[in-house]
Amino acid sequence: MSSTQTIKCKGKHFTWSKPMSHMLLEILAEEALKGSKPSSTFKAESFVKVATEISQKFNVQCKPKHVDNHLKTVKKEWGIITKLKNKSGFGWDDCLKMIIVSKDVYDEEVKV
Repeated sequence: MSSTQTIKCKGKHFTWSKPMSHMLLEILAEEALKGSKPSSTFKAESFVKVATEISQKFNVQCKPKHVDNHLKTVKKEWGIITKLKNKSGFGWDDCLKMIIVSKDVYDEEVKV
């Protein structure tokens, strides 16, 4: 087992790195453009394609269920980001790719 596999796979949990997540989103965007997303979710073949390409590129054992689970996580996180961005006093720094907020607004939000 290579050191990459040891770092990425801890027990039964599959850990996603930023480059892996980026690759997942790029491939799924391409799949959507090709029509592999007929409804609110992707076809199973799209998850297989992502898992195969990530496994090959990063030398890990990525399975389609890992892709499906990570996509759910990404959607959930994006929902939180969108909700915060729409609140008064919150903004988005496109260079840093993160939410920005003053300390006062943050402190008030944490209290709530």
